[in-house]
Amino acid sequence: MKVLDNMTVKVSWGLVLAAFSLLILILSAQSVYILNQSHDAMIRLAAQSGDAGSQALAAFDTYTATMRWGIGVVIAASVVLVVIVLWGVTVNVIRPLRKVVGHFERMAKGDLSERIEARGDNEIGQLYAALSDMQQSLSRTVATVRDSSQGIYQGAGEIAQGNSDLSSRTEHQAASLEQTAASMEQLTSTVEQNADNARQASQLAASASQTAQRGGEVVGEVVGTMAEISGSARQVTEIIEVIDSIAFQTNILALNASVEAARAGEQGRGFAVVAGEVRALAGRSGEASKKIRALIETSVERIDAGTRLVDQAGSTMTDIVEAVRRVTDIMDEIASASQEQSKGIGQVNQVITQMDQVTQRNAALVEEAASAASELEGEAARLRQAVALFKLAQVKDGFADDGAALTVEAEVVHA
Repeated sequence: MKVLDNMTVKVSWGLVLAAFSLLILILSAQSVYILNQSHDAMIRLAAQSGDAGSQALAAFDTYTATMRWGIGVVIAASVVLVVIVLWGVTVNVIRPLRKVVGHFERMAKGDLSERIEARGDNEIGQLYAALSDMQQSLSRTVATVRDSSQGIYQGAGEIAQGNSDLSSRTEHQAASLEQTAASMEQLTSTVEQNADNARQASQLAASASQTAQRGGEVVGEVVGTMAEISGSARQVTEIIEVIDSIAFQTNILALNASVEAARAGEQGRGFAVVAGEVRALAGRSGEASKKIRALIETSVERIDAGTRLVDQAGSTMTDIVEAVRRVTDIMDEIASASQEQSKGIGQVNQVITQMDQVTQRNAALVEEAASAASELEGEAARLRQAVALFKLAQVKDGFADDGAALTVEAEVVHA
């Protein structure tokens, strides 16, 4: 079977015609042999039969000559028929098949520009028509693929360029977000520290407010004590005045007693001495009371001055307490605002951290997309290079034109 599969059409037809010729030759040789044998038999029979046999032999010779001439004609006609059949097979089968093989070989090399002619309605003509339809369909397909590959190549190049730009911008954005995240972390730490400082300041302000309130209470108590001291000093002044009055009256009484003792003479001398002592004591008492009065008045003046200062200190302390209370309220508000700000900054920091993570993932995806686009561009370039090997005829309205073929040169693109 392999021998028959590898055998060409010409050889096959040659073998068939050779077998046919051999069969004709064998039949002719056998016929000649039979005629010769029959002629020999007729000669022997004619020798035995006399004149009748001679006449039959002459008739048989005529018949034999006719048969031999007919066999020669048949052999010559067979040779002519074999030559005509060989010529017909060569012209109508072998040559068209060789042309078909040539068309297939050119198609295999990518040359689709050769025009395939029409050869009638027989089997070879149907083969040529099918081959022409296949060539035109393949040409349209290759042209479509070529145009599409060009569009794919350009689109892949644009996608690769866009992905490259997007990758660069995404990396820049990722770096900026990373710096922003680091700054937000520092800002969060600073805000938390400020919030802690605000809380501590609020606590210190509250403690200062309590201390100021206690100081105000103490100053109030001091003011009351100073008022009591001032009242006591005034009472002492009044008592000194009474003592001074008593000393004055005692002096008068001692003076009266000295007068009466002088009138009594010798008998009142002792009483006069006592009265003199009493008068001297009353004088000293008066001088002492004057000194005490001066000191008390000075003390009262100082106490009054101290009272006024203490009143001013009390008023100032009240103002300080009020100011400290307002500062405490402000510090509480600052601490509360700092706490809220710290929470807000923490949320913003968390959001920025998430954005940084998402941006990093997007950057990775963009890099993958850029790599895929680059690979697609390389594949499109290889597709263009593969399609460019085909040589197409000029196509007008879907049919191959008889004009010159267009040759698409391959472009070598390094992916």
